Amino acid sequence: MTRTTMPWFETLTDSVTALGTAALEAQRAWQAAQVTSYHYDYLRLRPLEGTVTDPGRHHGAPPLYPHDCMIAVLATFHMTHEQALRKVFTTAALSYGYGAAWAIQQVIDGHKPAAVELTVMGPGHFVIPDGLAPVPPAMPALDKWSGAKRFEQARQRMETADTANEYAAALADEDYLADHEASAMHDAETAADDLPDATFAYGRLAETALRYALLGTRHPHGR
Repeated sequence: MTRTTMPWFETLTDSVTALGTAALEAQRAWQAAQVTSYHYDYLRLRPLEGTVTDPGRHHGAPPLYPHDCMIAVLATFHMTHEQALRKVFTTAALSYGYGAAWAIQQVIDGHKPAAVELTVMGPGHFVIPDGLAPVPPAMPALDKWSGAKRFEQARQRMETADTANEYAAALADEDYLADHEASAMHDAETAADDLPDATFAYGRLAETALRYALLGTRHPHGR
């Protein structure tokens, strides 16, 4: 059976799985970047004391420490790289989670899309479907599924991280923050750090939930 003749529910499932695999690749890349950054943490390294002098610098200028300078350069590079890959993973995880939620909702509503529909903004960057933002809604139609409770818990975890992210962003836009607001922003940023992992975990469960939602459509097709 070629892809063009595959039933819509199989190509839809493949579409969601492809989003999940893309998110997994991004997650692995981000995790690798985190490990690399860890190896250039100043708290773990002891720069060598050796120095060099530059005859072109003014008399009395402090000596240059080549090992210390290189650590600083590499630490900055890897930190920037890690932050960039975190954004890539966040975008991929959101595309996965929301794309899977969109597919489930379409099936529940009686539609038969052949693939997830996402507006493309750039390589690996999609617009969240209308009706799902800021967080996909609860889905009572899945209540009889054995994984329904875990799925809802994953959705709530995602919602908590998303709310914290929005709150931290709002406080960051303020010109002045009182001490308690600065503390609140720090707490919100810490909670928001969970957004990519929370969304990816939601996508994992949503992919399984989609298969459950499709049971009622696959069986008549098979008969």
